[in-house]
Amino acid sequence: MGPTFSIRHPHPSELRAVHGLVQAVVDETYGGMWAPPPLTIDEEDWSLAWVAPSGTGLAGMVLTLGEWVSDLWVLRRHRGIGIGSALLRRAEAEIAGRGCTTARLRLVRQNTAAGAFYAGHGWVVRREFPHESLPIAMLEMAKPLDRSA
Repeated sequence: MGPTFSIRHPHPSELRAVHGLVQAVVDETYGGMWAPPPLTIDEEDWSLAWVAPSGTGLAGMVLTLGEWVSDLWVLRRHRGIGIGSALLRRAEAEIAGRGCTTARLRLVRQNTAAGAFYAGHGWVVRREFPHESLPIAMLEMAKPLDRSA
């Protein structure tokens, strides 16, 4: 098992920072793919997220809803050191804790780095489908969960 990172819910004073982190990663990952940045992001209840703090703010975050990993974002400068893996483990545990036997997520098909990341953690592509409003293809991935863990 790799390094351990502090994963916690954001403090109320950090909710703007969570939104800013999501906006920054969405813009750097998808900016120009269908529109120039800043791209519109959904307004979620960021207080339900899990965050990975760094010495200078937040390095990453994950948000689950039901059986879905709805958001998982790590700032580029913090990638490759295990933060995304730690956040994904937290998300999978949270989903399993709700009694779900399968976790699901969706991602932009063109985001091959994210697809490889999830595949490396046992996730499998279940289907490809067009995005409901954007001119892009999406993938739905799933992973069976061990509820006894």
